[in-house]
Amino acid sequence: MFRNFTQFGLVALTGLFSVAPVFAQSSVSQIDAEHSTARLYLASTKNPADNLNVGVARTSGVINLSAGDSAAPDFDFTIYPADKKQSPSDSAAKRHKDERNYTVIAFKSRSVESVNADTYRVSGDLTVTYVERVASYDPTEAYSGPTYGPAVTVSQTQSASFEFRRAKTSRAPAGSEWIASSTISGEDFPDLLNAVSSTDWPVFVADERCTMPSNAGQEDYSGPACTGERVDVAERHDLSCDTPSMVGEDFSGEVCTQIAPAVIAPDKGQTFSAKRRDANTNSNILIANEVQIQLDLLTTDSTSNTFASVGK
Repeated sequence: MFRNFTQFGLVALTGLFSVAPVFAQSSVSQIDAEHSTARLYLASTKNPADNLNVGVARTSGVINLSAGDSAAPDFDFTIYPADKKQSPSDSAAKRHKDERNYTVIAFKSRSVESVNADTYRVSGDLTVTYVERVASYDPTEAYSGPTYGPAVTVSQTQSASFEFRRAKTSRAPAGSEWIASSTISGEDFPDLLNAVSSTDWPVFVADERCTMPSNAGQEDYSGPACTGERVDVAERHDLSCDTPSMVGEDFSGEVCTQIAPAVIAPDKGQTFSAKRRDANTNSNILIANEVQIQLDLLTTDSTSNTFASVGK
């Protein structure tokens, strides 16, 4: 009798352990918008290496690392002009009536494939929201510049893939650094190509701090004094620039010569077949037909969330 009771107790205890909750943690890392960049390139499939870096944008968002599936982090980020201090939502971007051209690019991952311990192939939805104000010109004696009509907003979502790699670096001692890249065909995503090429991307300044000088309001006042680290666009591959050996009073800067075909933005009114025909007639011109995005993301300290799952 005692033996049967003992066996029953062991079975019951085993059952309790089998249904006991298993506690795990998921961590959410914030993308540091002050130091995270998105380099936007126009390129041609004829020679993708001869690309043109048209802008450096700001990036914010989150990276969610789930303990339940540590090989599949979740990436959610937004790319926007570097002079904005906060990531706008799609609705906020559409309200920017004062902007001549304003672009927001958002990505939400849907599936993640592990390539190796530090590299992931991430597929998801890429949404571009582009606000454009059409300019009109009246070349009369009283002409003082173009006037802009009502804002026109275009928003489109397409599938896209990025390859993310966790970088081993000392740049982010309190978090981590991720490097990512993607190439998107303009034929598959024409609104993205148009938005990236048409936007006048502001200069990216990290850790920008501005103070008002003591002479504010006086005649020699020239605005606030600002400090920070400027992130410039990459050097052009098609030009070689040198300073003349003899510099005189008429010196006007470096002298540049073209050493490779130049990448130029496509004409929005042309079809892709017409653009290819135009490119074939001039060997010194490459019509851009794809967008390359290169991300350098620094994350801050992770916040952990504990959750319970029932063991089997």
